[in-house]
Amino acid sequence: MKMSLKIQTALTILAVAATSALAAPMPALPKADSSWKQISDSNKVLVHSKEMAGSPVVAFRGETFIEAPIAKVANVLMDSSRKLEWVHKIVEAKDVRTMSPYERIEYNHTSSGFFLVKDRDFVFHAKAEMDKAKQQVVFNLNSVTDELAPEKGPVRGSIDDSRYILTRISPTQTHLVVEIHADPKGGVPKWLVNLFQKSWPEKTLNGIRAQCAKADVQEHPGIHAFFAEAPGALQ
Repeated sequence: MKMSLKIQTALTILAVAATSALAAPMPALPKADSSWKQISDSNKVLVHSKEMAGSPVVAFRGETFIEAPIAKVANVLMDSSRKLEWVHKIVEAKDVRTMSPYERIEYNHTSSGFFLVKDRDFVFHAKAEMDKAKQQVVFNLNSVTDELAPEKGPVRGSIDDSRYILTRISPTQTHLVVEIHADPKGGVPKWLVNLFQKSWPEKTLNGIRAQCAKADVQEHPGIHAFFAEAPGALQ
């Protein structure tokens, strides 16, 4: 029987409560506010959608638990060299510019999957912010222009007000949320874009889950060290 994310969340809270005498309390999990509308809860992923002011493209939110340390989940998101292993329909991923170990400009090229529809690419700023008090790592994503990014090829899409939120539940479990507002641009009808993109959160989060299960995927050393050190926040 497939377990819904809501049931899994309740069981996780009960498990943490049962061991609270031996471990720190479970951190607060980021919740979908009333502007988000639930559209599915299956395959361990809870999915919501939200209308965005001034845009015909809706935003999507996915939420799940992953049986892996927070530093390993973070490393999957940060390692562009292996994104072809888990990102749906991606054909190229690279770092265009690196500002720090936790901040960079990324380039992603994705296949449309249709003969008559051009591929899309995205150039975006990605920055990780870590907070030990909240037991979280937040990756903020927003489209930018960069002279080092490819200029010709696929249709250039945009990513706005998007993020991954990782919350450390235990040394071996992470709560993961993705909120994405991606407009592929071009002439594809927006109702069709919304129809196809609603499956993106489930495919993405389960892709991350599968990647984390690989033995050769390591924890990010800096993030691992951060959560082992004194309380504070790194931005």
